[in-house]
Amino acid sequence: MSASLYEAHTYSGFEPTQIFDVVYGGHFEHRLISSNRADLVHRRLVLGDVRVESGTYNFAVIGQGAMPQDTVCIGLVDEGMELTRCNLESIGEDEVQVYAPGAELTYHATGASRWINVAMPEAKLQEMAMARLGRPISLAKRGFKIYKLLRESRIQLQQLCYDALDLAAELAPTGGIAPQLAREMSRAFVTAYVDALGTAHVAEPNSKSATAQRHHQLILACERLLLGGGVSNVNLSEIARRSGYSQRSLELIFQNAVGMTPGRWFANIRLNGALRELVAAAPDCSVTSVATRWGFRHLSRFAEHYRRTFGELPSETLSRALTRQASR
Repeated sequence: MSASLYEAHTYSGFEPTQIFDVVYGGHFEHRLISSNRADLVHRRLVLGDVRVESGTYNFAVIGQGAMPQDTVCIGLVDEGMELTRCNLESIGEDEVQVYAPGAELTYHATGASRWINVAMPEAKLQEMAMARLGRPISLAKRGFKIYKLLRESRIQLQQLCYDALDLAAELAPTGGIAPQLAREMSRAFVTAYVDALGTAHVAEPNSKSATAQRHHQLILACERLLLGGGVSNVNLSEIARRSGYSQRSLELIFQNAVGMTPGRWFANIRLNGALRELVAAAPDCSVTSVATRWGFRHLSRFAEHYRRTFGELPSETLSRALTRQASR
């Protein structure tokens, strides 16, 4: 087992747009959807091949990406669940999501939220399951399965995660967690999660969850059409035609699934793409080139949409980025 590692970061303002690895080994793009101040507190504890992570958002956000390819991830939202959806599915009380390796995930929170994710190799999970339950844990081949936990099990998992993160933070200045303790903590996580899942039951698929999964795949396909076809060359009617839905049907699906029109959803993707470029601007970067690359033909309209979404003009973002780079 490799040495343990503890990390804690706070990202403020526009910095969440630069965070791609909030789930270790995965890849996530954060999209801001309002000009309210954005603060993300992220903590990570690596215990060999078992990884514990927690993220606290004080802002509305869309997180789009994929889980790591080499582990099973078990996630729960412990604050703001009534405001949060995973792959467009509402999160019920005492539910956890068990993700298959590499599962695509859209995390959509319309307000403040906090999540926990624990990742471990499937072989380690199932070996412990056979030892303690006499049977394997039922896993999804793709996507995720929802488990309904006993209330006390959910509380225990939350407490275990936060206790471990707090202990790691306390020990970090003095050399971190000793190898023997790290091994014991790793085993404790695997045991606790197997026991919790062993007394839980898999939420049966219903028409509502099937519809959410279908609409999630549709929205991902529409995003690929937008980004793969060149954002400046694909409009909503073309996306609707190529998706096989009428424009009106597409509008209803988006409104019901994500609370936005498709036009606003796609505009948010493009605005966040422009924001990421401006925050990480090269010396020769210009607002005009960035706006054009992301499909905004009218610069004044782009600047106004950008200001309404992020609270400042794109020229201000670029100026700050260039000043920061020049001072390094």
